[in-house]
Amino acid sequence: MNYEEYKDSFFEGLDHGEPKCKGIRNAIDKAMELQDYENVLTLYGVFIEEDTFYCDGFQSVIIFPEYQSVFEQHPEFHEKNKYTLMWSFKWIAGSAEDFYQVTFEQLENMYRQYGEYCDRFKYNKRSYYRKIWNFMDTYAIKNFSLCSSCEEAHKLMMHCQLDELSEPAAGEADDLTSYYLFVEKKVQKALKAADRIFSGKLSCTVVPHYTYANFADYYFNHNDIVTAADYAVKSLRIINRDFGTDKSMMKYKGMIISVLAFYDLPTALKFFRRQLNICYTNECGLEMFYFYRGAYHLFLNLERTEQKTARLIFPFKEDPLYKKSNVYSVSKLREFFYNKTKYIADRFDERDNNHHFNYLLNKKYDFGDAAALS
Repeated sequence: MNYEEYKDSFFEGLDHGEPKCKGIRNAIDKAMELQDYENVLTLYGVFIEEDTFYCDGFQSVIIFPEYQSVFEQHPEFHEKNKYTLMWSFKWIAGSAEDFYQVTFEQLENMYRQYGEYCDRFKYNKRSYYRKIWNFMDTYAIKNFSLCSSCEEAHKLMMHCQLDELSEPAAGEADDLTSYYLFVEKKVQKALKAADRIFSGKLSCTVVPHYTYANFADYYFNHNDIVTAADYAVKSLRIINRDFGTDKSMMKYKGMIISVLAFYDLPTALKFFRRQLNICYTNECGLEMFYFYRGAYHLFLNLERTEQKTARLIFPFKEDPLYKKSNVYSVSKLREFFYNKTKYIADRFDERDNNHHFNYLLNKKYDFGDAAALS
């Protein structure tokens, strides 16, 4: 069988996400049965791309060691498959850290291997250093064996030329914007870096959605709820158009819910209701931390308006809180989603040996007259 025959037989026409991933997994198993290792390698790459962009990435983290093992056992296919392997490794390096089940030692080893693969296959390390500074910033990592700081990693990244593993121009601009916002904390530099994105000159699958959401998060954490809400609404429009039915992008969906929970409660509640029943099975700790934190903010502010109950299709049917009536105490929902967020925060903070996620969860916000909670 050639690749097109595997595709036609196992996953052509299946919906993106879990159905297609299951079909591709079946194709991999068939190719393994036939000892067709060239197509096994191709199909692993297709699986990881599908799972990364349309699911939560957890199956990719599990399956990647299998992929590496087959790749290493068949050097005759290295030249043809090294590009796909490196892109898959790059995606894994950007998602494995988001699962608290992956230990800090495993992450260090993963990044070390990725750097070694870059050297081995003669790719520069721009993408490698990009992943490192982003990992250190996202998780407030101060001590990492492969780099001393976010600033050092970013400086080393900028010294590397663009190559086949680099982000497209929109992604590069978005990354620079994020660096200025969250590491240097210089919003004017970030706005200048984002100018080509906001003017429509640069875009890709996730840009400007990421960029809008990141600015919303920045202003939210700097007590400017009006500006934060403006960016959040722009991001929300794109999510509803392009990602509204996927169980992906939950970090950004959660950011939006947090912002709108302090500014436009009806919109926040409507968006949350839809997303909860799409995405509650997402296994990515980072994404669900932000989503559950957004839910906590939502019900915290509903409680502040003295609303006693809320109607909600509650997917956690095994939980004692579940009611067939779909009518819940707002205070009980606030407590429920706080505890779910707290569980994830504790797992990450234990892994990373800091208090970063508990700080994000327990941070107090007071936007004064700018907040419109009713």
